[in-house]
Amino acid sequence: MSAPLLPQTSGRPVFGHFPDLIRTGMFPLLRDHWVRHGDAFKIKVGGKHMAAFIHPDAVETILVSKRQHFFKGGSYDEIRHLVGDGVLTVEGDKWKQQRRTIQPCMNRSFLKGFAEPMVQASVDLVDEWAEAGESSMDIYPQMLHLALRILGQTLFGIDLRDSADVSTRAFTVTLETVSQRGNTIYAPPLSWPTRANRRFRKALGELDEIVYAMIRGRAEAMERGEACPTDLISMLLEARDENGEPMDHRLARDEIITMFLAGHETTALALTWTWYLLAMHPEVEQRLHEELEQVLGGREPTFDDLPALKYTKCILQESMRVCPPVWSGARDVVEDTDIQGYAVRKGELAIYVPYLTHRHPEFWSRPEAFMPERFEPDQAKGRHKFAYLPFSAGPRACVGNHFTMIEAQLAIAVIAQRYRFDLRPGHVVEPEYQITTRPRFGMQMLVHRRDQGAQVFDPRTAQAAAADHATQPASP
Repeated sequence: MSAPLLPQTSGRPVFGHFPDLIRTGMFPLLRDHWVRHGDAFKIKVGGKHMAAFIHPDAVETILVSKRQHFFKGGSYDEIRHLVGDGVLTVEGDKWKQQRRTIQPCMNRSFLKGFAEPMVQASVDLVDEWAEAGESSMDIYPQMLHLALRILGQTLFGIDLRDSADVSTRAFTVTLETVSQRGNTIYAPPLSWPTRANRRFRKALGELDEIVYAMIRGRAEAMERGEACPTDLISMLLEARDENGEPMDHRLARDEIITMFLAGHETTALALTWTWYLLAMHPEVEQRLHEELEQVLGGREPTFDDLPALKYTKCILQESMRVCPPVWSGARDVVEDTDIQGYAVRKGELAIYVPYLTHRHPEFWSRPEAFMPERFEPDQAKGRHKFAYLPFSAGPRACVGNHFTMIEAQLAIAVIAQRYRFDLRPGHVVEPEYQITTRPRFGMQMLVHRRDQGAQVFDPRTAQAAAADHATQPASP
């Protein structure tokens, strides 16, 4: 007996759900179908059939148990315009080789050594805030700059502060472009001189200029026999393929841009949404401050403090459940198979949606609520392994997941000891579902020095003036 077909709605003749996609975006389209059809359904956009799955069992099938049927093929072509053939997008033996090259930078011995520059970058940032005497700011670009500093000082051995504004702006443009191109039936070749294409190529050129300068500088230093840091750039330039040939600078560039995306954009978003959620939940913020006082007593955190900062980690984990920096994933179906008993066909696109899986009522009580305690060991015990996947899962899980967790925990510990934030009244908070989950209008916050005895802010006044979409999703 053949597997049944996925439930679906036909949409418009010829165009399918493309008009809905243009009108509302991909996320509302998937969310509304989840409410209507449940955990498995199909949508049609132009000539493309998309099989979407929300249940953790299906996610496990796509990413692990039947992963040989699902490849990062044409569905990743748009992001390849940005990251090229980095570890995010390649497949097969090439992926294995590149993952092996990068992996040593993510081992425990390296990560422990990264803790000090992570803390120092965070301290430098709050010192700058204190000197400037800021009373309000958009916290999102601040976290982008912090993540970039940390990335430069740890993985690249370079001070990237002078490049922060250029790289942040360029990443914004390139990510917006590839996201928009992915949400259309036909995107003109990037060689065409459209306004959007010119803007994209300019931004990509700015990123390439920064990255290739880093590569050239390190390569020249190595050729001169200078002592160079043992970091990602050195590892890439020292890597050899099966024929003993060094890595091409273009491929090194692709890996570095991939790390820019993974270690810059997504980490900054995790921190940005965390500050927002803490501002909306003063009882959680109060418990965070109590833990920081008990464990650190006003001193700077170290790597060895991380096991004791248990609630800090729970806050970060819950923040990435409520607002995962990467809200969806996809694979090209390369062989007829089935998922959860439903037939999926070669040529279709299999989609999984962490943003919705993180709200599945079978695995999360009060899924719309921000409750860090749900990640405490007694509550997390027995939870489905694939019900939570902020870094994806399986063999292709993000190589930098431990790096991000350590960086973000240390940054929270440093910043929260010195400052607290309230959402600026009247500022609208609305997630923008591109490749990453960005705050559409930024994250305008009021800034309070904790050593100045600021009054505790009642977040209900801000909630009355702001659209709290991040904590009020639709659920089936």
